[in-house]
Amino acid sequence: MLKTLTLHNWRNYDDLTVTFGQGTTFVVASNGVGKTSLVEAARWALFGTAAPGVAAVRNGRTEAVAFVELSLPDGRSLTVERTIQAQKRKAELAANVAIDGKAVHGDELPRLLKDVYGAEPWFLAGATMPSADRSGGAPAWRLREHLGQYYGVDSLSVAVDNVKRLQKETEAAIRSIKQANASSAKALNALQDAKEEAGRSAEAANVKYLDLQQRMKALRDNASARAALEKWTDEQTRWTTAVQLIATDLSGLLGKTVAATAVEETLDDALSGISSRLESIRVRLAVLQASKDLLVANDQRLGDAHEDCPVCRRPLDDATVNIAHDVNKRDIQALDAQQVSLRDDEAKASAEQVALQKVRTQWRSVPHLPPAPPTPPAESDTGSVEDLEVHVQAAFTELVNARASSNMADKEYEEAVAADDAMRELAALFRRSAKLQVAIDATERTLKEVLDSNVRPLAAEINRRWDALFPGRGGLSTSSDGEISRTVNGLPLPFDSFSTGEGMGANILLRLLVTQLATKADFCWFDEPLEHLDPDARRKVASLLTRVTSGGQPFRQVVVTTYEEPLARQLKIRDDNWVTLLDVRQESRVGDQAAQ
Repeated sequence: MLKTLTLHNWRNYDDLTVTFGQGTTFVVASNGVGKTSLVEAARWALFGTAAPGVAAVRNGRTEAVAFVELSLPDGRSLTVERTIQAQKRKAELAANVAIDGKAVHGDELPRLLKDVYGAEPWFLAGATMPSADRSGGAPAWRLREHLGQYYGVDSLSVAVDNVKRLQKETEAAIRSIKQANASSAKALNALQDAKEEAGRSAEAANVKYLDLQQRMKALRDNASARAALEKWTDEQTRWTTAVQLIATDLSGLLGKTVAATAVEETLDDALSGISSRLESIRVRLAVLQASKDLLVANDQRLGDAHEDCPVCRRPLDDATVNIAHDVNKRDIQALDAQQVSLRDDEAKASAEQVALQKVRTQWRSVPHLPPAPPTPPAESDTGSVEDLEVHVQAAFTELVNARASSNMADKEYEEAVAADDAMRELAALFRRSAKLQVAIDATERTLKEVLDSNVRPLAAEINRRWDALFPGRGGLSTSSDGEISRTVNGLPLPFDSFSTGEGMGANILLRLLVTQLATKADFCWFDEPLEHLDPDARRKVASLLTRVTSGGQPFRQVVVTTYEEPLARQLKIRDDNWVTLLDVRQESRVGDQAAQ
């Protein structure tokens, strides 16, 4: 993620350094202050694309400098600096690059970015820091090309292009021979039969390939299910061991055997009993204390009564008073003895209660054991995933290499019938054309199936989030080419017919999920993404952009430029740990004051 952006003489900033952290940062200010300049400068410095030209140089200055510092996912620090000369019409792409302070040749930057973030710089620039676009138009990132590289199937596109080139050459040769030998066209029926037979053979090869893929998926799913069951079994063993230890401790405290399955119930009963005992003891202590206080008061009154009984007011002699004092003393001593005994009982019960509460704390600290996952079905396939992968690759190679085998067969046939008439040469060309077409169709179908199977989860997630942003607007469909449409009255509505707000919302969802699922980038910047949205969608999109950096999400940093300062402040209050506000009006004033 980007840690620092430093600008010198860049548009309306003289000298500016902005620090960005983890989470979602809202760059707030009204239009015309310079929010977009920050995104433009960061994009130019990091990727060197969409060069802003001499217009980026502040009036009256000779050059402008943009510098970025990134914290890479592997912990290293990357710095990139680029300079634009005012006297040159185009900005140069040369960059000063350093890793952990050590200089790296600028030509190494594209390879470095691709290795770190898993995508070519041209795709990263379009996905993580696109140039300002207020139209909400369809994204033009060459998504299919990137997905082909990301999933390792770009060689299929190359193979299709090569075979199509050979196909065009073959068709040109067929047209040339047919024009020169039009009267021999009746012989083409046999060649048509040969083409159809080649098509049936290719379809059989494709069915074989798809069947092997399905078997390999079943094996992988079964292996995942077994792994989940083994993990749960380990958790169950740890849980049983922990609970058995607690049951043993509880058995020692209670002096009786407690089963592991009865720990919680036994603990509750024991603690309830201890609480009742303590309550009873404390009530009895209070009663004894009250009796003792009464006896002490009576003894005091007896001493203060002098010659008359304090109760009946009869005259008392000294002997009677002394006897009454002795009786009170004995009664008080008896009460004291009972209190001492009860306090001993209270201390023992309190100690038992503390011990039981400690056991209950241990019980509650034991992690909850989730339900057991389903037992995987018995495998019908005796082979391994690795073996099937070999067979799948072999079947695919057989299908794609139809072109090479047909070329060899054509060459051998042409050499054998070099002296024959033109129609025999035409037959060979038709067979070659049929085989090439089969190879093209099979390879394109395979490429589409591979890409679509990987794009399908992404498209489903985009549609789910689309329904949350624009409920009732129809389901959203996303192809591996990046083409977006939505269903209206059972019919697909193309992206060009979306409203500006709908187009902006769909673009945001597509960028977020493609960057998350098809790159290793941990940052994404948005320039005025809320501008064309209605108030409800604006709140939902802004909330989405704050949530993608929270908790264990793959994004570490999202930067959003917006003039919606009140909404940004509300989100800051709601998610203070993940949301930061950056007021570029203040940053701009600081730069102007420094210049003065």
